[in-house]
Amino acid sequence: MLKSNNASETAARKVGDKTAKKVFFRRRKGCPLSVPNAPVIDYKNPELLIKFVSEGGRMLPSRITNVCAKKQRKLNNAIKIARILALLPFVFQAK
Repeated sequence: MLKSNNASETAARKVGDKTAKKVFFRRRKGCPLSVPNAPVIDYKNPELLIKFVSEGGRMLPSRITNVCAKKQRKLNNAIKIARILALLPFVFQAK
């Protein structure tokens, strides 16, 4: 019984050892819409909104656009309103 406990300790040391592969951490960029002089999120600005829509017409997630949660909600609402008012297409046509 003592021997099996000792074996699990050595296995734990190997996993937690410094020789294990180091994990690469990439620093996350800040929200592009929260910086000073950032454009205002508005449904009447389709040039800004089209940057946050994929080629197929889907809204891009915040993990791709690096937009904070608060601004992402405002973007989603603005895109939906712009689509209803025909300022943005629901689906972009293939060329």
